[in-house]
Amino acid sequence: MSDDLPAWAVRLRAERRNRLWSQREMARRLVEAADEGIRPRLPSRETMIRRIKAYEAGHNRPGDPYRVLYVRAFGLTEAELFGEPVAAPTREDDVIDFVAWIEQTNVGDGTIGMLAEEARRLGESHAHVPPARVLSDVVRLERNARALLSGGRQRLRQTRELLRIEAELLAHACILLGDLHRNAVAMTYGTAAAMCAEEAGASPAATLSAQAKTERWRGRLAASADLARRGYECSPPTQLRVLLASQEANAAGLLGDKERAREALRRADEAAEARLTQDSGISPWSCPRPRQALYALSVALQAANPEEALHAARQAEAAWASGDPRVPATWAQIRFGAANAYAMMGDLHGAAEQIAPVMSMPPEFRMSTVTNYLVELDARLDDRRFQGSDVAVTLREQIRDFTSAALSAVGAGEGA
Repeated sequence: MSDDLPAWAVRLRAERRNRLWSQREMARRLVEAADEGIRPRLPSRETMIRRIKAYEAGHNRPGDPYRVLYVRAFGLTEAELFGEPVAAPTREDDVIDFVAWIEQTNVGDGTIGMLAEEARRLGESHAHVPPARVLSDVVRLERNARALLSGGRQRLRQTRELLRIEAELLAHACILLGDLHRNAVAMTYGTAAAMCAEEAGASPAATLSAQAKTERWRGRLAASADLARRGYECSPPTQLRVLLASQEANAAGLLGDKERAREALRRADEAAEARLTQDSGISPWSCPRPRQALYALSVALQAANPEEALHAARQAEAAWASGDPRVPATWAQIRFGAANAYAMMGDLHGAAEQIAPVMSMPPEFRMSTVTNYLVELDARLDDRRFQGSDVAVTLREQIRDFTSAALSAVGAGEGA
C-alpha cells in the first residue's frame, strides 16, 4: 500500500508516472542526465531498472549519484523529491521558488514561433513542391516538435501551442501520404492529428478535412462525407470552411446522393461569399475559386452532367485569368475533368485537346488526385462507341504512359 511507503518513494513513482515514462524509460532518462564523469560508473540498463523498482518500492533510498540524476531528469530540486512534504507556502522565498518553477521550460517562445512559421511555410509549399519531398520535410519538423513535447517541461500554454503545431503537421502528413497512395498510414497520422487538436483545445476542422480526403480514397464515402460535414460545422470563417463543404459534396456525389451534394455545394458558395479570413490560396486548407470549381466539376461528372462540368471548368479558367493562384495539381485535374466531360459527350478531339498540355507534367507531381481522373477517362474510352477510333487508342496510350510514370515517381520517392 502507498500509505506504508516513504514519502520520497511515492514521489519518485508519481513523478515518473505523471510523465508517462515506463521504468525502462526512467532508466534511459537517468543515463542521459549523467555527465561524462558519472556515466562510465553507471551499471547496465537492466541493473538500473532493478534499482528503480527498489527505490519506488521504498526498499532503499537513492544515494549518490542517483539522487543527482533523479533531480536532473525530473527538473526538480532535491528537497522537492527527497525532502519531507511542506505546508502551503507562507514565506516570500517560497512564493519566489514557486514562480521560478512555473517559468521553467525546455523551449522558448521564439523556438515555438519558428516551428509554427516553418509549419506554415511547408503548407504554402504544398502546391508547388512534389509531395514526396514535402512529406520528408513535414515528418522531420513533426519529430522536432514531438521531441520538445516529450521533454515535458513546457509551460501549459507552450504545451498547447506545440500540440496545435503537431496537429497541423500530422494532418498535413496525412494528406501527403494519401497523395502518395499510402492511405492506411495516412489514417494513422490523421487519428493522431485529431488527438493533438483535442488536447490543444484547437479547432479540429483541418484534421477532419485531412481524414475526409483519406476516407474518400479508401472508398469509405459515407464516412468521408460525415467527417467533412463535422469539420464544416466547427470550422472558423476561413477558406477551410469552403473546402469542407466542397469535400462533403464530392463524397455525397460519389455515393449517388445528388440532393446532399447539391446542398453541400450551395453551402460552399455561401461560405465563399461570406467575409472570410484570407490566406495565400495555396495551402492544403485553402479553397480558392479554381479549387472550388474543381469540386463542382467532379460532382457534375458524377451526376452525368457534362455541360455543367464544362461550365465549372470555365469558371476555374476565368478565376485564373483574374489573378487567382494557379496550383499545378488543380490545373491538371480541371483539364482532365473537362476531358472526361467531352468524352461523355462523344467528343474525343475535345478530350484530347484538354489533356494535351498536361502530358508533360513532371512525374513527381502526378499524385493520386490527378491520375484518378485519367483512370476514369480510360474507363470511358473503353466504351463500345469508341471501338475502332484511332483517337481513343492514342488517348489510352497517353494515359498509360502518364500513370505509369506517376507510379514510378511514387516508388522512387518512398525509397529515398
